[in-house]
Amino acid sequence: MEDFRKEVLETARGLRLMDDVFFRLIGERKDVVEEILRTLLDEKDLVVIECSTQKVISNLFRGVTLDALCKLKDGRYVNVEVQKDSGNDDIRRCRFHQSIITAKVTPKGTKFKDIPDVIVIYITGYDALKNGQAITCAEMCQLVNGIYQPLDDGAKTIYANTVINDGTDQSELLALFEKRDTFSSAKFPKLSEAIKYYKDDEKGAGSVCNSVEELAKLYADERIIGIVNNLIKQGLTDEQIASATGLTPEAVHDLR
Repeated sequence: MEDFRKEVLETARGLRLMDDVFFRLIGERKDVVEEILRTLLDEKDLVVIECSTQKVISNLFRGVTLDALCKLKDGRYVNVEVQKDSGNDDIRRCRFHQSIITAKVTPKGTKFKDIPDVIVIYITGYDALKNGQAITCAEMCQLVNGIYQPLDDGAKTIYANTVINDGTDQSELLALFEKRDTFSSAKFPKLSEAIKYYKDDEKGAGSVCNSVEELAKLYADERIIGIVNNLIKQGLTDEQIASATGLTPEAVHDLR
């Protein structure tokens, strides 16, 4: 157990903002998220009133666990995702996030004109769009006389990456997502302070360790759930699945 704890601590110390387990900790600090959003959206007066991490949103057939979901003072919702590995069909993934969040945050009976605006900020460790830009805003457009013009449907995706440096404050901020060590940035003081807390402070480092352990357990649980779902599709009974997985028949039944 002690060796496992040491391994967890070493893992925690090597984490970057691009690692979702670490970003989700940072995402719990509203002031830090506000600093990040103000920079990436280029809105200096933006105000975050709510921010939640690891929020699970599901529809009938599929769900997602969001790295961070924020509600702004003006009623908009912003989902921030970090993705360090390619091969995720990033564009369709962002489309799914937009749609499922819109459905979740829209109260029953809401008129179409009052559906909340949703922005997905998708931060990658690679150039997801392969367009050589650090920041790209994608939104619905209409083709008018050969020219694309935006349609104000309330949905936007901001594709950001850590590999293109265009000399802007946005690019400078994104570069910090790759740092494993602490840093001091006059432009991003709240982020700098938070990183130092989770890296250098004993209590903060303990929080990171706990998050790493919880994530390891979560991945183990998700693996078991995947196995159970496959066995259900094969037509096995609750008792047969329980015998194969070590779960109780009642737990298997709850997963159906």
